[in-house]
Amino acid sequence: MVAEFQHGLVRLDVVLIASLIGLFGIALAAIWTRLGVGVRRRLWESIAASAIAGVAIVVASALAVSWDLSENRGNSFSRANEEALRRIAAPLRVEVHLAPEDPRRVDLERQVLAKLRRTLPSVRIDYVAATRTGMFEQTADAYGEIWYDVGGRRALNRAVAAEGALETIFSLAQIEPRAERADEIFRGHPLAVAPRGAALIFYGIWPAAVAAAAVLTRWRTA
Repeated sequence: MVAEFQHGLVRLDVVLIASLIGLFGIALAAIWTRLGVGVRRRLWESIAASAIAGVAIVVASALAVSWDLSENRGNSFSRANEEALRRIAAPLRVEVHLAPEDPRRVDLERQVLAKLRRTLPSVRIDYVAATRTGMFEQTADAYGEIWYDVGGRRALNRAVAAEGALETIFSLAQIEPRAERADEIFRGHPLAVAPRGAALIFYGIWPAAVAAAAVLTRWRTA
């Protein structure tokens, strides 16, 4: 949760679940710190609070709503690509033949699949692997394959970058995304104003101050 917040991603389900867990802890503390109440009653109240919190957490986990608040949209595809993905009416399925600890799977999950889930919550992603590391699967013909299926049309692409995955998906869906506008491209925060007086400070005032400090120090120690 903290890692996602650090990258500017705010998920409604995560916020609600964290809040519910905090409220559940406060409720348990309130139940067990009351004086004059029997242990049996407090036990039943704790069980009831646990049941209510459990149901609420299950309901909250089904809320697939999130906001990408990062400046560079690092958790999302470009707006043009997201608009094109939402125009796909056919069901989208991705079949990944990579082991859980394979670095390529980690890159694919971060660059493509996580963004796909945010854009199309109905996307189906299936992982196929016989081991956790994939060390003994490298010789298999199918290992490393990533199959994309859009409405029954399938295509293979082994690339884990977003550009290759989106190109395959749009080709299968027969959709052409629009070109990105200039104001939609994040170019960082370049210096828009010339640094006036910087040369005088760095090449004149600062060296003179250092030289004066050196002379003053030698004069005091002499």
